[in-house]
Amino acid sequence: MTKTIPSYLRLHNGPVSVAASTKREKDNQAIESFWQIFGDATGWRIDKPRRQIDSQINLLPAVNSDRVSDPSDDSPSITKPNAQRLAESATALAEQLIRSREMLRRQEMELAARASILSGAEAQTKLADRIEHILVNAAESCGCESAAIYLLDDNTELLKARAVYGLPISRLEDPPRELQGSRGDLEALVRTVVTADHFTAGGIDTWNSPEPFRGGICAAILEDSIPIGTLWLFTDEAVTFGKTHAAAARLAASAIASELSRAVSKPQTTQQAATVGSLHDLTEWQHLSLPIGNEIAPGFQADGMLESPRSHATGWHTWDILPDGTLMMAMAESVDASIRGSIGSVVARSALTAHCGYRHSPQQMLQRICDTLWQTNSGDQLTSLLYFHIDPETGEGTFASAGTITAMISSRYGYRPLVDGHTEPLGSHIDARPLTGSFSLLNAETLLCFSGGMLADGATQSSLGDRLRACMAESNCNPLAAIRRDLAGKPLNHERGAMTLLRL
Repeated sequence: MTKTIPSYLRLHNGPVSVAASTKREKDNQAIESFWQIFGDATGWRIDKPRRQIDSQINLLPAVNSDRVSDPSDDSPSITKPNAQRLAESATALAEQLIRSREMLRRQEMELAARASILSGAEAQTKLADRIEHILVNAAESCGCESAAIYLLDDNTELLKARAVYGLPISRLEDPPRELQGSRGDLEALVRTVVTADHFTAGGIDTWNSPEPFRGGICAAILEDSIPIGTLWLFTDEAVTFGKTHAAAARLAASAIASELSRAVSKPQTTQQAATVGSLHDLTEWQHLSLPIGNEIAPGFQADGMLESPRSHATGWHTWDILPDGTLMMAMAESVDASIRGSIGSVVARSALTAHCGYRHSPQQMLQRICDTLWQTNSGDQLTSLLYFHIDPETGEGTFASAGTITAMISSRYGYRPLVDGHTEPLGSHIDARPLTGSFSLLNAETLLCFSGGMLADGATQSSLGDRLRACMAESNCNPLAAIRRDLAGKPLNHERGAMTLLRL
């Protein structure tokens, strides 16, 4: 079965464009000239087809218009081994030159993007390739042979070549030129784009073109309406530029500005993503490190909750059995609600863990945590902390309190306040000034500790006490869950922390 192409369909081939790789070969003219002179002087030439297949350098007798050498003839100026060594050394120098030029090309893109660091040579090369692709398309669409990007310095006084097409890459090594007196650049920065069919019309060059061409187009490169440089398109042909050519140059300049802006924003986006990832790790660690509700000792049920409107929390709670068999419970919250406060609360918890291994009183524990806070910062890590010691045999306990954490004890008959939460937080003074006291936790009673965020979000001491009393009257062994259900309908505007100890 054959498919007949309709007569009204035709493929029209446009003008053959000069590939960017072909243009780039002009940059290696000095190297090619060297190898030509090498062959004339030594009588040996490099086998280029073999060189593309095998990295080893192979020499063949040189062939020119003056003579034809035979491989067995001793007519070459130097012997083949010496020519081989010279060719290998020259090849190494040529490869180093090409690598240096490619590195210069990438670094110019890094400077053009105003980025502190473009991560890796691959990102720099990709940006340079994208910019060069834009230059190729812009030059072809406007009927030009060459193009160049010139960017302004911070003082908007000098223009430095950052990328070229159809020009020797050595242009990137040239010193910057002054903006003052460059009519084409100045008019483009004011009018967005200007065209010049002939730079020397009338016998006077008033455009001060950066390259010796017949005519060209200059378009301003703008970033948020602020000029950052110019795009030049050059031609040696007699071309009459029109509105279409000017629009194409304007679009190319806009595309270049977009590429440079994206190169700047990408590292910032990556850094922000890394910061978000670090915050996520901190949040995950905070929640995983909190103990779950369990029977901490025979007849004692501990539970806790922590809710935050932010991605991180500034509070924590914990309980454990000390080496002497005493029950330990602690609840803390940083005064600073930012990430700095969260880090400060981690320092306080680390200090608590470090000092739990030997005998101490609640007041001594708060003093040691206060010392740690002062030793690890300038004294601005203010932390509220409530610390308990409870004898599991008798229910007798002692506490030390600093800051805004409140505590009460409730039974089926009512509740009684234990800590009002109106003391200075740790870190306010070098010497801790906690509130200390003792209490008794009887059977079927619950110790409740809660942060100031509970009160700020609508809970009151009386409502919490009434909920505890109702749970004790119903023999509810999970009073904290009932309190949490009562707060579920209230907006979470502040961090809520609470901890309970129920004696069965």
